[in-house]
Amino acid sequence: MDRPVFLVAGASSGMGRLAALKLGQGEGHIILAARRIEPLEEAAERIRSAGGSAEAMAFDGADPQSVEAMIAQIASSHGRLDGAFNNLGHTFGDSPLHETPLERWHDALAVNLSAVFYLMRSQIPLMLANGGGRIVNNSSTGGLRGTRNMSDYSAAKWGLIGLTKSAALEYASQNVIINVIAPGIIATEKFSQFEAQMPELFERLRQETPVGRFGEMREIAEVVDWLLREAPAYLAGSVIPVDGGRTA
Repeated sequence: MDRPVFLVAGASSGMGRLAALKLGQGEGHIILAARRIEPLEEAAERIRSAGGSAEAMAFDGADPQSVEAMIAQIASSHGRLDGAFNNLGHTFGDSPLHETPLERWHDALAVNLSAVFYLMRSQIPLMLANGGGRIVNNSSTGGLRGTRNMSDYSAAKWGLIGLTKSAALEYASQNVIINVIAPGIIATEKFSQFEAQMPELFERLRQETPVGRFGEMREIAEVVDWLLREAPAYLAGSVIPVDGGRTA
């Protein structure tokens, strides 16, 4: 049996990088993709040096032609795609809605929503051609409730949840299982910098988190790995908050 092929889109840093490294510990070939190739090559080499199989691909998620070209390359080189973690997202600032520049609104939708649509639009046919696959999209708890002064980001993340659920309804019967995670406050690489600037705010947020701490990137990676490899196929179209109980 051919080894499974997994794609992590948005793997140059943060949750995407940790998810790729976690997937690389198991069976299969891992494709790390993002705009910047250098950090992808470093992570791919780390997987290979530990005995795994990985490669790096550069692409621009905001460009549908770039997305199509990447998936076509995967189809040509590997003939299959068994799982994908679509980890594209970015915040572009904060302001009241009436002061939000139109450019920022369009950028937020392009990166947080449209890019994932482009990815799924190309990923799903390749999965269908090989009997199925699994997709995990990365939303946010900002997609589960309103976010003050970040209406652009919150709207895009809500939209991503709707996109995931709609696609799950369309393809679950064909063994393409699609879910979405909603991370809460996660300690990423730049986290300590922000915490140092606003210590009182971060302490209040920590106290408001039922588990009494913020999340770690490895915890997101563990959830993604489970959803792509081991989760039952009956878990489809679901939103999985990974937020320490903040939205409970």
